[in-house]
Amino acid sequence: MRHRRAGAISIVVDALEQFGIAYDIHFWLRCLSWLGLLSGALLLLRVSGGFPPQAWNLLLQAVPQIPHLLGMRGPVIILSLVALVVLSLTWLALWVILLWVSVAVVWHWWQKTGRGPILRCRSAQVYRALHKQHKRQTTTTGWQSSRHLTANRACNRVFGLEEASLDHSEYADTQRASAPTLVKSKRISEVSGGHVGIGWDAGIVRRFKPNEDSLAALRSTCTRNGRLLPFDLYIVADGMGGHSHGQEASRLAVQCMVRGVLSNILCSDQLGGEFLIETLVEGVQWANRAVHESSQTNGIDMGTTITSALIFDGTAYIVNVGDSRTYVYSASKGQLSQVTRDHSLVARLVEVGAISREQVYTHPDRNKVYRGLGEKGEVKVDWFTLPVQEGDYLLLCSDGLWEMVRDQEIECIMKQSVGDPARASAALVESALRGGGADNISVIVARAGG
Repeated sequence: MRHRRAGAISIVVDALEQFGIAYDIHFWLRCLSWLGLLSGALLLLRVSGGFPPQAWNLLLQAVPQIPHLLGMRGPVIILSLVALVVLSLTWLALWVILLWVSVAVVWHWWQKTGRGPILRCRSAQVYRALHKQHKRQTTTTGWQSSRHLTANRACNRVFGLEEASLDHSEYADTQRASAPTLVKSKRISEVSGGHVGIGWDAGIVRRFKPNEDSLAALRSTCTRNGRLLPFDLYIVADGMGGHSHGQEASRLAVQCMVRGVLSNILCSDQLGGEFLIETLVEGVQWANRAVHESSQTNGIDMGTTITSALIFDGTAYIVNVGDSRTYVYSASKGQLSQVTRDHSLVARLVEVGAISREQVYTHPDRNKVYRGLGEKGEVKVDWFTLPVQEGDYLLLCSDGLWEMVRDQEIECIMKQSVGDPARASAALVESALRGGGADNISVIVARAGG
């Protein structure tokens, strides 16, 4: 019975949230909703005899007279009193529902127009349960939701960098001062002799505010069964919830991802594709719980997007939540392709044909995501597998880059900077600043093949 009840509640919640999505997409539905609320209020006033309803007035008059009525008519009067109470409660419930729906619609409109207390993403609670994603396979990427993953492990993993002994590592983190390679001030860092280029800038509009983005670039080699096994890990997280809160959320997410992925890889006896995908997904889930618990403990709204790529043995394993993106650039084809899928309102509008892809860059709700880390205890994670070869490059970035620089321009910059990731990342940051620099900018350009 409990399972049935929980299932029914889940269906109702999903239906309400999907209605909220449709409400934002279609103007006619908004008009129809307001018309329905007004009609409902007028109907209640007419049927109930005005406000307050006549049943309430009769009940208030009858309660003091109960002893006298019992003496006059006996127990038969109890049935009439019960009917009057039920009718009064019915009118009360209907008025409460109407008031609650009206307040919810007004509150949604308030946040949507930017007048609410959270301007970026907490309105994503309305959007976060979009239509459930179905399993999808393509010729270039294998995409699935984390719900389709199994959770088998050969050993118990301890998430801690102090337990991860690497033969060789180079690590760049925008928020942790203890990291060997630190991108703390403005722009560009180079990791491992030109193999990776990093760009990180607060942007023009937010020049004098903390950068809410965090990123990490890690090139490591571990030993397993007498072999050297190199792997690369890249992460970009875009914090949300105000300057200090967003900064803390993205920092927590990157920290948890690094610890979780490293300890899992070093603890495992077998490094197969399924294991590596599960490792990344579990790292994201752990990061989500850390941000969610911090938000609940401190009573603040905070969240972050995240995209991460693990390169191992000729394959890139990629995960994402939110609208931070991972691209792949093929130097042999001169072609840039987006690997990840944005979990944003505008991306959904493009999918349903409500707006064009070009309108994404100017839409007033382009910064609203319906899925991010920290909103609840568990998050749905998209994952992808991508074979890489000589001349392939991965590009991970926050929306501060791709909103300012169109994909065609990113592709052109990559063509001009083939073989020099540091130059590419620097050019991309400069291009985003020339485009307006409206948000924090984070970008990692990494040689994926060869």
